Amino acid sequence: MPSINLPAAGHAGPVVPGGHAYQPFANAGFVRLVQDAFAIITPRITGHAPCNAAFRALPNGRTFAALWVDPAIWINFDPRNVSGDFGATSGNDITITAFSLGMGKWTVAATLVHEMAHVNGAPGNTHAAEGTLRSCLLADHENPAIIGTRLDPVLRIRTAAA
Repeated sequence: MPSINLPAAGHAGPVVPGGHAYQPFANAGFVRLVQDAFAIITPRITGHAPCNAAFRALPNGRTFAALWVDPAIWINFDPRNVSGDFGATSGNDITITAFSLGMGKWTVAATLVHEMAHVNGAPGNTHAAEGTLRSCLLADHENPAIIGTRLDPVLRIRTAAA
């Protein structure tokens, strides 16, 4: 399972000047929301064949199930609370914004699936990452206006298009 960045973990997320923060989760309520999102994803989505097929079709070719058991993928916290800014990815580090967390466990689950698609190579300038939600039992959370905007070669964010 991806690792949740807690203060005791000692994980230093990437530093992206002017970009998203990749910090440990210090708020117990936010940690519970991420754990609740994990509880949605683990039993429902990891074994869902259409989701695994959609992920296998992404550039890095890993299934969602294979990504989901990788402890080298880190889930971090970004204190941004900007409407429409849900999260970002840099390499194997995903960050979930306070805005996304404020919308609840289902939005966090959808954001995690979207960002996992970027870890698996989904381009940052298309709807490919967001489109995986249709195949991963989260179609109600897919937003056709959301793309992963490439800010640099490794940083992608889940945000509504302007």
